[in-house]
Amino acid sequence: MTRALVYIGVLIAIMAVMEARPKSAEPKCKSGPVDLVFIIDGSRSVRPHEFETMRKFMIDIIHELDIGLEATRVGVVQYSSQVQNVFSLKAFSKTAQMVKAINEIIPLAQGTMTGLAIRYAMNVAFSAEEGARPNVPHVAVIVTDGRPQDRVAEVAAAARESGIEIYAIGVARADMTSLRAMASPPFEDHVFLVESFDLIHQFGLQFQDKLCGMDLCLESDHGCEHICESSPGSYHCLCLPGYTLNEDGKTCTPIDLCAEGKHDCEQICIASPGSFTCDCNTGYTLNDDKRTCKMIDYCSFGNDSCEHKCVSVLNGFNCHCNEGYSLNDDLKTCTMIDYCSFGNDSCEHECVSVLQSFYCSCREGYTLNEDETTCTMIDYCSFGNDSCEHECVSVLNGFNCRCNDGYSLNDDMKTCTMIDYCSFGNDSCEHECVSVLKGFHCRCNDGYSLNDDKKTCTMIDYCSFGNDSCEHQCVSVLKGFHCVCNDGYSLNDDMKTCTMIDYCSFGNDSCEHECVSVLKGFNCRCNEGYSLNDDLKTCTMIDYCSFGNDSCEHECVSVLKDFYCRCKDGYTLNDDKKTCTMIDYCSFGNHSCDHHCVSVLNGFYCRCNEGYTLQEDGKTCQSDNLCNTVEHGCEYQCVSTPGSYHCICPEGHVLQDDGKTCGTCRSSNIDLVLLIDGSKSVRPQNFELVKQFVNQVVDQLDVSPKGTRVGLVQYSSRVRTEFPLSMYQTKEEIKKAVMNVEYMEKGTMTGLALKHMVENSFSEADGARPAEKNIPRVGLVFTDGRSQDDIQEWAKKAKEAGITMYAVGVGKAVEDELREIASEPVEKHFFYTADFTAISQIAENLKLNVCAAESQGEIEVKDPCACESLVEFQQVTMSTLDQLNQKHILYIFSTDPLNNMLTLQQMQLHHATLQCNSSNSKLSAI
Repeated sequence: MTRALVYIGVLIAIMAVMEARPKSAEPKCKSGPVDLVFIIDGSRSVRPHEFETMRKFMIDIIHELDIGLEATRVGVVQYSSQVQNVFSLKAFSKTAQMVKAINEIIPLAQGTMTGLAIRYAMNVAFSAEEGARPNVPHVAVIVTDGRPQDRVAEVAAAARESGIEIYAIGVARADMTSLRAMASPPFEDHVFLVESFDLIHQFGLQFQDKLCGMDLCLESDHGCEHICESSPGSYHCLCLPGYTLNEDGKTCTPIDLCAEGKHDCEQICIASPGSFTCDCNTGYTLNDDKRTCKMIDYCSFGNDSCEHKCVSVLNGFNCHCNEGYSLNDDLKTCTMIDYCSFGNDSCEHECVSVLQSFYCSCREGYTLNEDETTCTMIDYCSFGNDSCEHECVSVLNGFNCRCNDGYSLNDDMKTCTMIDYCSFGNDSCEHECVSVLKGFHCRCNDGYSLNDDKKTCTMIDYCSFGNDSCEHQCVSVLKGFHCVCNDGYSLNDDMKTCTMIDYCSFGNDSCEHECVSVLKGFNCRCNEGYSLNDDLKTCTMIDYCSFGNDSCEHECVSVLKDFYCRCKDGYTLNDDKKTCTMIDYCSFGNHSCDHHCVSVLNGFYCRCNEGYTLQEDGKTCQSDNLCNTVEHGCEYQCVSTPGSYHCICPEGHVLQDDGKTCGTCRSSNIDLVLLIDGSKSVRPQNFELVKQFVNQVVDQLDVSPKGTRVGLVQYSSRVRTEFPLSMYQTKEEIKKAVMNVEYMEKGTMTGLALKHMVENSFSEADGARPAEKNIPRVGLVFTDGRSQDDIQEWAKKAKEAGITMYAVGVGKAVEDELREIASEPVEKHFFYTADFTAISQIAENLKLNVCAAESQGEIEVKDPCACESLVEFQQVTMSTLDQLNQKHILYIFSTDPLNNMLTLQQMQLHHATLQCNSSNSKLSAI
């Protein structure tokens, strides 16, 4: 097994240096025979250029091997949802044959069945039939970029039990837990996780010393800036991934992929040596592909409070109302639009608003006309159920019966009786009084004739007067005579005189108003103010408005014998009794508008001057931009809001508790001790990167005697305090001291360093502030390898002592040890990277966690209702109100005009009371 470990290390080491080293004629490093099988991931998640990198990775290794049937045999297996045997261990004995076969591989581009591939390698690829040799190390190298879609733990264990040594190389999205389940122990020698396929060669360096004997890199002053690689009797310099070797053969220059345009970031590219990360503009968030951006959907957070609809916009959201509604001043709730208030409804009586429209309604006793705007009084007579004998007269909400002239209404209020004028006792008739329509006449007894006065009677002298006294014709008869009347007349009871026949008296004339008898018939006549209809019987009141000479501006109303003009609601009739003027409600003097009153039909509304906004009471006005009218005191920028304002800070800064000033962290007063690994495995050039990492963390802190204090401890086989918490009080002093720290080298005693931190670094003697001041204590451990002593005891004691522990690992750092050191939740206190050049990104992430730890230490909480607090508040308020006094007047609406002005002193006392009550509520909640 040791022999196999050395051999696979040789392979990966050779691959690691192929990019930077020129081809030479030096002999290849020799080793014993090995059966090597590459198991490569050909799933769809491996992009074409990544598969080409993996293809080159295998070819570069093969070029450095001693290929032959009696030396090294190589096989290749590709897998996705199925397994493909590219070529077996016995297929080729020459390098060129293998390279040709590898270049012809076509990616399967399906799923990721890693367990299936391991089982195939165990049962087929490493079988004697496929060329595997007994008593020769069997080595499998698995390269994958994703999580397996099947179970790998059991089949990998079986493969290891069969004698196969497994190396697991994970790229980008690979799962560390799955890699550990596949690989042979120890994991630090068999498990590798890199950020991209371009970096899979970097893990071969640790095996080169075992390959070629003496290491001149350790025995001489080589001068390499990054990496020195030994070869038999010589050495040469290499650069870390992401760097390129300069012409001097020793120094390195970082590769800036962003500047070269070799990235696919949609918005922002952030360069790191040989790599890059993508970021988004403000208001956008990075998608799962880590390349493209999408606008943040603030509505999806569930806190928009919109009554109807929430619409996301850049850096926020807006509320929208459904059709037929308008957004209220709070910009969240909605109110149905009152279309009647627009003043264009033209309804004669009442306007009723409904969703997206309005309709007209009439008062009781009226009905809406076909124009759906005007109203007509209901004609109850037209229903045909009035039972009136003569006339039916409609009135509001009912009807009355009315009799023709000369008749009176009976008690049943429906039928009529002709008036008996004779019963009045004033007829003066000598003989008889005879009642007729609208009057009476006198009549004489038989043998008498009525005199010219129409009242008295004279006895008739039969025919003795020369014509037998007949009015028309006298017809002699025996012993007397009788008289005959002309056609159209009838003989009276005196048998001598004649009266024109009264056809009206027959009761069948059907005249609505009056019946007028004429010779041989009758005519109908209407009362004054009425005209006779075409049926020559009924009458209609004359419509004087229809003559077209009324000149009314709005409405003409006909009445008996005349007409008059009437105005619509909201208008008044002028003195000419014809034209109309809209009522000016503003002129009544009771509108209470702060700025302007605007009259509209049936009312008024208030309007503010430019730069002001009408308030919810519909009367008062408030300035739109308070930032321009008050002394806001904002350090960076003042932002006006409806009726108020607030301060904001530039990106990367946080508004402080006074609501005006800005800082990097809201509460950054902590005691921070950093434990940095100075062991031999770190190497001098990487130790310089560690010091830069420490200073990057310090840059994010507010260092001061009352704020954050920083101490630094270096450890290897022993522990050394570089400077305690009490030594430096500014960032500049700390950063200078960090850069002057000398590299210790030797072992890795992490447990001893934790013990020193708990017992010494956080003591008051070294500058830690007393526990009763409630200053957070934070410890940060930076290491690159496995500890040579036990860490469990002192990692536990550190957290029990109230120290918040962060663990940062790089390279061969052991994940289990880092998790043991880190505080809960571990995911927020544990960081790892495979490369020292990537620790600057960890510093950025670490900054967020340290800053987020809000501190309550050394902050005095004052009672807002205490006398001194009220005095202080009133002084600030007086200063602000004095500035506003010349521009603003505060009103409270009251029925008493004398109470309408609120003095500044009353407002201050009212505001102070509200502030006190609000603060007491918050203290009670605490």
